[in-house]
Amino acid sequence: MIELIGGIVIGGVAGVALKDKIVGNSSQNDTKQRELETLYAENEKFRQRNKEAERQVEDLMVELDRIRKKAKENDEEQDDLEDELDKAKLELKSLRQQNDELARKVKEYKDACEAQAAQISLLKEKIG
Repeated sequence: MIELIGGIVIGGVAGVALKDKIVGNSSQNDTKQRELETLYAENEKFRQRNKEAERQVEDLMVELDRIRKKAKENDEEQDDLEDELDKAKLELKSLRQQNDELARKVKEYKDACEAQAAQISLLKEKIG
């Protein structure tokens, strides 16, 4: 009879220990399951943030290309303007030289005309 009571007591203790182990495992499994779900949710958030960041990077790269293209066009336009300015400076220099030359010739013609007018006046006085 002691063996029966001892068996029942040992069976009860073993049952309680097994129950604690099973219930404890179930509790641990629930905790681990919740942790996994939390990690999955966080992972999904990070995946979404990563996608958004990639889209932003792509948008910024497109914007950067557009700005680079515009800067290149502006540089080419500035080069064209500088070329036109250099051309205009050369033309202005040439025109000034021509103007100086023409002014010198006009002065020579004026001086020659005055000299001839003086000679004509002298001749008229001699004749007259």
